[in-house]
Amino acid sequence: MNKRTILVGSLAFSFLFSKAQNKENNAFKINETEVELLYNHYVQSGDNSPVTGGEGTEQLSVFGPTFNLKKSFGKNGLDFQFGIDVISSASTDNIDRVMSSASRLDARSYSSLHYSRYFEKSKLAVNVGLSGSIESDYFSFGKSIGISKVSKNDMRTYTAQLQIFNDDLRWGRLEGGFLASPQFLIYPVELRFQEWYDEYKRDSYNLNLGFTQVVNQKNTIGIFSVLSLQRGLLATPFHRIFFTDDTRAVEQFPNKRYKAALSLKWNSFTSGGIILRNKIGGYVDDFGIFGLTLDNETALKLSHKWTLLPSFRFYTQNGSKYFAPLGEHNPNDDYYTSDYDLSSFQSYKFGMGWRHWPDARKNKGLNSFTFRYFFYHRSNGLNAHTVSTSFSFKKKRKRRS
Repeated sequence: MNKRTILVGSLAFSFLFSKAQNKENNAFKINETEVELLYNHYVQSGDNSPVTGGEGTEQLSVFGPTFNLKKSFGKNGLDFQFGIDVISSASTDNIDRVMSSASRLDARSYSSLHYSRYFEKSKLAVNVGLSGSIESDYFSFGKSIGISKVSKNDMRTYTAQLQIFNDDLRWGRLEGGFLASPQFLIYPVELRFQEWYDEYKRDSYNLNLGFTQVVNQKNTIGIFSVLSLQRGLLATPFHRIFFTDDTRAVEQFPNKRYKAALSLKWNSFTSGGIILRNKIGGYVDDFGIFGLTLDNETALKLSHKWTLLPSFRFYTQNGSKYFAPLGEHNPNDDYYTSDYDLSSFQSYKFGMGWRHWPDARKNKGLNSFTFRYFFYHRSNGLNAHTVSTSFSFKKKRKRRS
């Protein structure tokens, strides 16, 4: 918190000003409403689909709108999100080996609601939330609770959050009508002669911890960690495995997985209206994966109405001990996968975008418009393009306490 030196001759005025300011803060509460309309389109191509054992098309298209609503009233806040994704996947179509169509259409709906409360005297904020996601072969229900504490001098912030997700991997919820009863796990068509798993649920527990430090007016640093535990059915039922003896099975994993991630962040406000957001992060789990991330997002202010948004991300990881390409798994092993998300690879993500702040009074409350494009490349040949647009509307008003 900045301190100001006041001349003795101005003490009387400053005292009266502070009293008047406190009176106004006590008499009025600021209510703010922000609405964001987002459209996202993702297109992917590759030749290592786990549905066909690690070789085969990964062609995928996902597009859909998202609605976000943020509402603050006094020391309380609400955050609501709802979205729909339409998914067209050529690899998923190969679960049944039915090639009569270029791809199989699916849909995913997701929603979340969070409530926060700020306690001014203790500088403590508490947040609780619920979330849900549903598609034909997946249902997830999430809960979260978190706290945030700011130091007396406003220079440090401590955060902690616990998330719990309960998932059901049975198929059939969107077949033959909306919200039908789930029926069974879906396996590749030629492997449906037996039940490969004795469970269909997955539970995930995430503990997120964070610390940020304001170094000076232009620099802020932070350290963040995530500890995770997953239990239950961790494999994907329709991922094929081809063994060295030409037999087949479905993907198998242990029923527990421990994960840990640690990241360092540095935000810098440089001269010329440039904001740099830098991140270096590490990841490790007991499946044998170790990953390293380097990330930069830059906001280059061209004028008071236009900002350029370039970004770059590099990621590298060594593969899981359970991974092998098509036809290279030993049939005597207990666990195996040919999902190239768990292989050794390097990836690059380049992004460019711009944000525009128009005159809200002339544009019916439109606060900002943002356009972004991202290109993603992975060393095994996976390529992806993402285009997103968003419109943000804000309304602020005062009301008496």
